[in-house]
Amino acid sequence: MKKKTKDILMSAGMLLMTAAPSFAQFSGNSGQVGSFLGSTAGWLVSVLGPGLFLIGVIMVGISLAMGDQDAMRRGGYVIGGGALIFLSNSVVALLKSLSGN
Repeated sequence: MKKKTKDILMSAGMLLMTAAPSFAQFSGNSGQVGSFLGSTAGWLVSVLGPGLFLIGVIMVGISLAMGDQDAMRRGGYVIGGGALIFLSNSVVALLKSLSGN
């Protein structure tokens, strides 16, 4: 065999050997994955989300008070990010239903 073909086969073999444990995790532990996603979404909505949203609103308010021209654009980003954070439970439920759990 040529050296290049041998190198490609060795790389593919190593990739399969390193990926096998990650595939084994999902074979019978779908309940653990769903539990992890649910607890992560709960933490985002109850702890991290409101804090970051509040900091963003305060920063946009200060920028508006200072007369910054880009404050309205940043305000749109804050509103969009807040909506994404507060809707994360719905997004997780959608991902769970799409994955079959």
